[in-house]
Amino acid sequence: MRSKDKGFKYIDTHSGAGAYSLRSEFSEKTAEWQRGIGRHLGSNPKHPLLDQLLSAVQTTHTGVVYPGSPRLAASALRRQDSGACYELHSTDAQLLANNLRSQAAIKLYQSDGLAGLLSQLPTPTRRALVLIDPSYELKTDYQDIPKTVHNALSKMDNAVIAIWHPVVDRSLSNQMVKALTVGLTQRVDCFELGERADSEGYGMTSSGMLVINSPWDLAQSMSTLLPELAAQHSLDGEPHYRCDTLVAR
Repeated sequence: MRSKDKGFKYIDTHSGAGAYSLRSEFSEKTAEWQRGIGRHLGSNPKHPLLDQLLSAVQTTHTGVVYPGSPRLAASALRRQDSGACYELHSTDAQLLANNLRSQAAIKLYQSDGLAGLLSQLPTPTRRALVLIDPSYELKTDYQDIPKTVHNALSKMDNAVIAIWHPVVDRSLSNQMVKALTVGLTQRVDCFELGERADSEGYGMTSSGMLVINSPWDLAQSMSTLLPELAAQHSLDGEPHYRCDTLVAR
């Protein structure tokens, strides 16, 4: 998005707290981060994208702070860019405000992000990067997100939209991906990183990201990054990843 001088707007529909202490009581209890970013802390990554991520992770006297998507975006915005971050839950919204208090270019909203997204489009510069990253605790998200995305594209057909989804039930994930891509003429890339093969009873096996209007070089970068990550994160000895173009432009 920064390869062009013209400004763009970053829109985050489910922003969360913006940053997370990996030494908090909750983080220590679940210890999920140890199987994720914990595998890379202190390492010398080969891939430049992973190196950029590790550079954004802050080590403080109280532990390690992992940046959420708003913090990562804030560090990348230029003078001509702007942002809009939505968080519905009051506790996380207050933490988000604290974590982004020095970021005047980003406006915060304690409201529903999917509805907020539609109110932001089209952006004044006709350039936008949208991240949709819900928890999917509400099963209606699987139906609401495709509807919102199609409405968003009807308002601004060149918006770059990235949608994260968990692979817990493969059939449910496939249904959402199909609903998202049906009728689209924009380029759509699908990326996944998994710990194990799909299986019933194991919870989430992979994380997926669908990118609509993806930049021309994104798939090329991910095709070299994902095999490296998959080899490091496999729990059954087999690399599990996906890097596919579902709709060619």
